[in-house]
Amino acid sequence: GQRGAAQGRGQEPRRVHSDAVPLGASLHARLACFIFRFLRRPLKDEFIYGFLDAYGFAKSTITQIRNGAARNVARAAGDVGLKSQLYFHEIPEGESIHEAAERLKEIDTIKTHKIRFVIVTNFIELVAYDLKADERMETPFTDLHQQYSFFLPLAGLEKSYTHSESVADVKAAEKMGHLFDLIRERNQVTTAEDVHALNVFLTRLLFCFFAEDTGIFEKHQFTGAIKSTTHEDGEDVAEFLGKLFLVLNTPRDGSLRQSMPAHLNAFPYVNGGLFEQQVVIPVFGAKSRRLLLECGTLDWSQINPDIFGSMFQAVIDEAQRSTMGQHYTSVSNIMKVIKPLFLDKLYGELERSCGNEKRLQALLERVARIKVFDPACGSGNFLIIAYKELRRFEMEVFRALNAVSKQNVIFMTGIKLSQFYGIEIDDFAHETALLSLWLAEHQMHQEFQAAFGHAEPMLPLKASGNIAHGNSLQLDWGQVCPRVGADGTAMEVYVCGNPPFLGKGDRSASQTKEMEHVLGGLKGFKNLDYVACWFYKAADFIQGTDCECAFVSTNSITQGEQVGVLWPGIIGKGVLIGFAYQTFVWKNSARSNAGVHVVIIGLSNRVAAPRIFVESDGVLREFNATHINPYLLDSRSGPVISRSSSLCDVSTIMDGNNYTKCGGLILNRWEKDELLQREPAVGGWIRKFVGADEFLNAKDRWCLWMIDAKPDDIEAMPLVKKRVEEVKADRLLSDKKDTREKASLIPHLFPEIRQPREGQFLLIPRVTSERRLYAPIGYMDASVITSNQVLMIPEAGLFEFGVLSSGLHMDWLRTVGGRLKSDYRYSGSLVYNTFPWPDATDAQRKRVEILAEDILMVRENYPGKSLADLYDPDKMPDDLMVAHKALDETVESLYRPRPFRDTSERLEHLFARYEMLIEQEHQQKEAEAAVKKTRKPRASKAIATE
Repeated sequence: GQRGAAQGRGQEPRRVHSDAVPLGASLHARLACFIFRFLRRPLKDEFIYGFLDAYGFAKSTITQIRNGAARNVARAAGDVGLKSQLYFHEIPEGESIHEAAERLKEIDTIKTHKIRFVIVTNFIELVAYDLKADERMETPFTDLHQQYSFFLPLAGLEKSYTHSESVADVKAAEKMGHLFDLIRERNQVTTAEDVHALNVFLTRLLFCFFAEDTGIFEKHQFTGAIKSTTHEDGEDVAEFLGKLFLVLNTPRDGSLRQSMPAHLNAFPYVNGGLFEQQVVIPVFGAKSRRLLLECGTLDWSQINPDIFGSMFQAVIDEAQRSTMGQHYTSVSNIMKVIKPLFLDKLYGELERSCGNEKRLQALLERVARIKVFDPACGSGNFLIIAYKELRRFEMEVFRALNAVSKQNVIFMTGIKLSQFYGIEIDDFAHETALLSLWLAEHQMHQEFQAAFGHAEPMLPLKASGNIAHGNSLQLDWGQVCPRVGADGTAMEVYVCGNPPFLGKGDRSASQTKEMEHVLGGLKGFKNLDYVACWFYKAADFIQGTDCECAFVSTNSITQGEQVGVLWPGIIGKGVLIGFAYQTFVWKNSARSNAGVHVVIIGLSNRVAAPRIFVESDGVLREFNATHINPYLLDSRSGPVISRSSSLCDVSTIMDGNNYTKCGGLILNRWEKDELLQREPAVGGWIRKFVGADEFLNAKDRWCLWMIDAKPDDIEAMPLVKKRVEEVKADRLLSDKKDTREKASLIPHLFPEIRQPREGQFLLIPRVTSERRLYAPIGYMDASVITSNQVLMIPEAGLFEFGVLSSGLHMDWLRTVGGRLKSDYRYSGSLVYNTFPWPDATDAQRKRVEILAEDILMVRENYPGKSLADLYDPDKMPDDLMVAHKALDETVESLYRPRPFRDTSERLEHLFARYEMLIEQEHQQKEAEAAVKKTRKPRASKAIATE
């Protein structure tokens, strides 16, 4: 990088720039080079000047400081201080670097000149404070270059927190991550028991930090005791914590407390199971003790249990720390699930009960019996928010009761953590979920006290939530969360959460086996997303009960083949969709965050008023529906099932030619030209080869199409023969028996040939961009060979082209077709064969044909543009758009004379027609079967002779 020009007094240093190297990488390299040179020739008096040079400070500034000018605000000999920038101090070996750093950051010069960075080193270690960000860093001197990002503000790059969560949560997670590393480095953590012990230990630390900042313990009671009663080398910290945890699990009058010193006996009795289990306390050192005390300096009262539990899951996996913050579900997204699932109903009942004391009391009794169950709970986000919202609802009922009685009645909450159930496979997340619920309870006690002037004491802790540690897909949900109470009465249970998604290509072998265990009875279950298991188990759980369920899911289970695989089984259990959020982007403000297209689906046995939510451009709209189908539309039509033939009387669609293991038969332009030059006789066997990419982007490829070639023809062309032999060798290596057999029989041909012999065919790419308003299709001559990345309709006329090019058919594709990532995937069996074509008179067909031909003619006006360009919504020519809109209006008029209001109304009509055609087909088959059955069997000749 290049240093900036000289800077004036008090100005920020110029950034270090490089056109070829990112700024961070440039700084890293500069600092590493400087440290390397310094270690080879350690001129200690020159260190700070080289350090400033590495961060881009102007040479004039460095010269002034070296010459003792007033720019150096430090007064102690050898120290260097720059106003608002840094203060550097060297100490001799033997002196405590940590004590020196602590003393230095408190001196008047630091405060007077608003110094940001305090740096202390003995050239063996280096300790630094960022006083603005309230961060501390210590490192072996030789590793200083690895900490270059700590000092980025010196180069003009301010550190930022872009999370929507509290900065306190981020800092806490990061510091605990460092502490976890030190503990794991110093202790043997190898077995599952070791990992569990460490997880339990960390959750206990989190509780203690939170407790001393929120009034559960005395202020600074925990960290103060460590600081004042343990040695700096940290060797006795484990002993201290072991005794403390015993005390926290012992009642005030317990005999064990009598043998404990006063500073431990001063801690309250906690109980609740948090400190009950005896686990090995890890060994500490001086550095881990310091970091433990640093963690205690954070304001843990600002830690939000809604999110910090999930963030601490990243603590145990260093690879996740760069994405810390994206592993939680935001409160707003959780509310999208639990509000329509149960909160709206409760508040509706409260509104109807206001002024009626008896009904309000009944509502309190009801809410005290509700169970909330998250069978993939992680660190408990859904349960925490559900708990808080039910407590707030209860407070509203208390206010309504006060209004009825016209006096302030002393109320106590009837909602207990034991009403909240979960299953979590990860041990640390399981422990954190239990802790998070306790912290949420304490926060709600404080909120209750602020509202009503009193609250239940936090200690001793009551039982936490019923969180099972195990595999949700293997456990019996009814055993984890009973649907009936101890008295045998049915409970009001709400199942909710955000289960893992995982598509077909992302699952492990063990996860696929789990899917077989849950979904094995469904044909094609391996094509489902992993999340489908939770929906299917939830349908089993709520079947025939008043229980309800709502999950977040990838939108793929409401599209394409997955609909026909999953939903008939769920609907067959009598389970209905009670509410649904149509596709929206599930996104949290976090580093490296990628939005996922999701839906929210609520399931119930009885649905009085189905609701559909649509989120667009940040605006949420709600619609009442009569029935919600698996595509999340207001329609009674069930899943559209793949068919081998068309539902209507139209031309047959077929796949393109399968060219698996045909590499030697495929040619690019250079290969084609060379082959023709060296073996001109091959010209009769070379044909244009088109797949989706070639069709959409006007690319050129060719193939050897030797369907009529004789062995002598191939022998006469050595280069062609060599290519055929390559194909044969490749196929012989295949795992598939059929492919190996074809290697010997037809190595010169594509393994599956469907090419029309003459005329034209309509070509449809299998995949088209989600951005396009229309999926581009077009005609090809039979001389053009297709790949299996396209579909062909050999006998399609302009009427078929027109209907398939319409926006109405595109709506069907978007809804019924599958997806490849986010792009639309056209399937002959699922999209074309199921499409409910309209009835049309000859005159209507002619009108569609004319408009279809208009589109083809407009395209010809742009010979230099590919179809991808023409159908890019940002580049689509106006005349092409006008032609398509005219066609849209005419095609829609074939279905009904009155225009459709919007996409939803078009789809409702299409689904209704689909159901009608299916029913007609069913009736026709039944009639044919009945006729067949009534026909008398013809007597055989032998019987007649008798």
